[in-house]
Amino acid sequence: MALWRSVLCALALTLGLAAAAPAQELSWRSSSVQGPRQPGLNTRLGVAFFVPDGPATYERRIVPADLPQGGTLVIDVDTLYRFPDGSTLTMRSRETIHLTPQGTHGADTWSGEGEVTGGTGRYASRSGRFSYRAVMGLDARADGVLGDGYLEGRAVLKPAP
Repeated sequence: MALWRSVLCALALTLGLAAAAPAQELSWRSSSVQGPRQPGLNTRLGVAFFVPDGPATYERRIVPADLPQGGTLVIDVDTLYRFPDGSTLTMRSRETIHLTPQGTHGADTWSGEGEVTGGTGRYASRSGRFSYRAVMGLDARADGVLGDGYLEGRAVLKPAP
């Protein structure tokens, strides 16, 4: 009887019938400052703290998706998070920001969704969805404020294939 159980377990694993690993949930809070700017490319640099995975540095690369219209600008954002163990996590989103009358990005609050597009190390071959809330225009000189931008988010990562 024990031999048959072993054979059936081996067969189930071979055929992929074993229970799938659960999705991984992450939440994080982050702060950023203005990084290098080039025509058509804006960069923000920051630090994030993920629960349960800990701290990461990150770079948000922001490019316009279209011309400004009606005081708003649609942007495409690629974010790369780097963790102390060498793992990386990449996310992509399309966001709409409000512009000042001068055509710059001023104090603003917005939220949205995006996709987790991959990673390395513990995030190798991972994908999923995330949602976020962002605040810009904070006073970076105020006590307890690390930068002029704040973002918090939640992600659900699919199990690695």
